[in-house]
Amino acid sequence: MPLHFLLGFMVEVLAIVIVAKLVRDAILKRRGSDVNEQVTRQKSAGAAIAQTGYLIGVLLGTLGAVAVTDDTTRFLGIVAFVALAGLVAIVLQLLADLLSSALVFRGLGGAGAENANVALAVGKAAVSVATGLVLRGAMSDPEIGLLGRIAWFAAGQAVMVLAVLLYCRLTPYDDLGEIKKDNLAAGFPIAGILLAVGLVMEAAIAGKSTGAADRALVASILEFAKFLGVSLVLVYLFRLITDRLMLPKVKLANAVVDERNVGAGVQEGASFLLASLIVTFFLS
Repeated sequence: MPLHFLLGFMVEVLAIVIVAKLVRDAILKRRGSDVNEQVTRQKSAGAAIAQTGYLIGVLLGTLGAVAVTDDTTRFLGIVAFVALAGLVAIVLQLLADLLSSALVFRGLGGAGAENANVALAVGKAAVSVATGLVLRGAMSDPEIGLLGRIAWFAAGQAVMVLAVLLYCRLTPYDDLGEIKKDNLAAGFPIAGILLAVGLVMEAAIAGKSTGAADRALVASILEFAKFLGVSLVLVYLFRLITDRLMLPKVKLANAVVDERNVGAGVQEGASFLLASLIVTFFLS
């Protein structure tokens, strides 16, 4: 690809990220939460983490729409498509934040609550990045239209909610209660699960798009569900193995609740992430 084409895409993507920040800042400011004030004057790590996760998520979704081309006509068409993809990514990321507040982190505060709660900010950032991974997979398939991309987004949000709820049922402590107390050790395992789901969903979407173009819709859905189910089961099994290796002789509940051991929480979250990277690499 010619250098000026590459530079053009880079400038466009950067402009989309800047627009994404301005849009989110304006929305939160109308709700009484000034992100710039929180980051600069209040030195809020939570506000910065949540904002960074959102911007990375928008970037991932937008990059999925970028295709390599040497044809000027196609280049101009792709520029327009990337701009549309960026707009869609911004809207869906903002929607994902609302959904996660209502369904995953319910009862933990309204707009800007992550300013005073770093554990919540880590979880919110993970939702944004995971959503960006799902959008990147959906945007990269030229056969998927706008409604299809929205459908994949909805599927990703549903799987994230179910995965977190299932994990919360399996742990002997109140995960959301600990996050509400700004227990950072409880935030990282949830973040790890969300990122694992994002990686698996992206790989599942890519796997769905391979093969014959005239594949029956039902068969395609069944293949996706099979890949997703097998991947998530393997992720959890591998996570148990890596967890035992990284945290030998440590009872996670005590480390998270009693000791508020952030290192243990990071290791727990990392075990989900490592397992998902292994599974998606070899299954996809």
